[in-house]
Formats: sequence, C-alpha cells, structure tokens
Amino acid sequence: IVVAYAISLAERGFPLNHKRIKEHVDEICRAKLGDKFPESGVGKKWTYRFVEKHSEQLQHYWSHPLDHSR
Repeated sequence: IVVAYAISLAERGFPLNHKRIKEHVDEICRAKLGDKFPESGVGKKWTYRFVEKHSEQLQHYWSHPLDHSR
C-alpha cells in the first residue's frame, strides 16, 4: 500500500521524503492496530530500511525548479 501510494504521488510530482513516509505508515498502523501501536510510531531508521528493501520500485530523485522543465 505504501509503495503504491509513494509511486502515485511521485508520478504527480509530489515525491515523499522520509518524514512523510513515516507519517503515512504511522497513520496506517494506528488505524490497523489501534492502542497496540506505539505512540512514537515506527523507529527512526525504519523508512531508510523500507526504501532500501523496495529500492527496485522506490528511488531517490533530485527535484528541479519548474523553470528547468520549460
């Protein structure tokens, strides 16, 4: 779910950074697990491991100002 969401946002020009991935994952886990999910959410390095695990689908991109695309 997270990979598909990240790809769909990136295709629209709004790629997720690690902070935003964490926010979305925390929200999903809280919805599924409720009070069983820790208040602090996933760990500090979780998003980096997640991106590495799904590196074939998720890649790092440098954004460019809109002037360069004209």
